[in-house]
Amino acid sequence: MLQASSYWEEGTPISLDLLTQNDLFTKLRAQRQEYGRRNFTTELAKHLPARLVDHLATQFDLSGNLADWSDTRLQTLCDTLSNWEMIPTGTEGYRTAEVTLGGIDTDALSSKTMETKTTPGLYFIGEAVDVTGWLGGYNFQWAWSSAMATARHIAQTS
Repeated sequence: MLQASSYWEEGTPISLDLLTQNDLFTKLRAQRQEYGRRNFTTELAKHLPARLVDHLATQFDLSGNLADWSDTRLQTLCDTLSNWEMIPTGTEGYRTAEVTLGGIDTDALSSKTMETKTTPGLYFIGEAVDVTGWLGGYNFQWAWSSAMATARHIAQTS
């Protein structure tokens, strides 16, 4: 989710497969034979987190016993969960940000020294520059490498 958040634009819907590799339809049909008299949400919670089932119950009619659910109704729910569309309400902001987007355009800098092309002696490194990498240390590596290139240039020209 953190990787996806680097590309998400506010107000844009995202689509999630909440059932990845989980043939929920087949499992619920099998359960219906043995546990049909149990509440549908109780049986659904065996396959999905209980908090998700609670949330789904506010969005859909999940009432009744499992035996009351036809194959068509089960399949419709499973299809919806396989292509769940939502619009995030926002981000947690800079307080918890892992990576930020934007910064000084790389076209404005020397790729060898990180010095600005218009103002000699002015350098930008790390996340001040518009370079975004995958999470997992790539942004640290960019920060260290751009700092090293700048430091070497300054040392050679001083």
